[in-house]
Amino acid sequence: MIKIKKNWAVLILALTLSMTLSACTKNTEGLVGSVDGQDITQAELDADYEVFKSLYERELGEDALEQTGQDGISLGESLKDSILEKLIMEKLIAKESEKLNISISNEDLDEAVQKSINDMGGQESFDEFLESMNITKDFYASNLKKELLVQKHKDEFLKTITITDDEAKDFFEENKDQSTIVRASHILVATEDEGKEVLQRLANGEDFATLATLESLDSVSAANGGDLNYFGRGKMIAEFEEVAFALEEGETSELVKTEVGYHIIRLTEKKDTYEELKTEITNLLKEKKYLEKVQELRDESKVEKYLDSSK
Repeated sequence: MIKIKKNWAVLILALTLSMTLSACTKNTEGLVGSVDGQDITQAELDADYEVFKSLYERELGEDALEQTGQDGISLGESLKDSILEKLIMEKLIAKESEKLNISISNEDLDEAVQKSINDMGGQESFDEFLESMNITKDFYASNLKKELLVQKHKDEFLKTITITDDEAKDFFEENKDQSTIVRASHILVATEDEGKEVLQRLANGEDFATLATLESLDSVSAANGGDLNYFGRGKMIAEFEEVAFALEEGETSELVKTEVGYHIIRLTEKKDTYEELKTEITNLLKEKKYLEKVQELRDESKVEKYLDSSK
């Protein structure tokens, strides 16, 4: 169910980048990587890791990062690798942005921080959020500034990109099954008995969104009545996805068991025609061109990684 909402996180953690890196000849103690000689420290990675660790544990439980995939790699190890990629991309984009005279002013940052405070319901709620994540306002602002710079760099690039209707239609025809997106809500509970109780309460007429807010272990979606927003195939746990895409609009599932508990899924909307998906496809193709641009930046740079993800 992991859905990290920050734009830079969504962009960078989604990148699948591969390249052969040269052997390290320098003293790398305390470092996890470098970009064109600019070091990335273990402390930088650890700070980001603790934030994402808290997000994962909120959604999937305290042992979430100990779970291993079919490749035998734990979620925690994968997360560290993804965070290193994020830090690499941030430095690449910062360097490119400086060349293009793209920057984030103090006024821009102050406005964005204030918007975050307002979106969270005020200063008190914002302070509680910082405390719950064990981060300072300066740390939050620093990372927000990086996010804003990535988004501004991306926006400037996308101004130069045009996707024709023929390009979008061709993509849809070649990728119909994978193009379908759905919007769903869910309620996550720990046990089958708890799930059956929630199903009975729904059958008795209780509101799905209200029950999600009160009962769901997924605290992030619970705050929105269980809403997971739109997602495509390959974005959710396999068992969850199989059921979600098989539902009709407005239909509610029976219990769905996954590695994180028992879900009750309600399908809100399904988009599977070109007319419905035209905007999403156009945006996806623009995103693809931007990722190609970011890959180009990386290929042209000297990137070294020293991360031992077992630490």
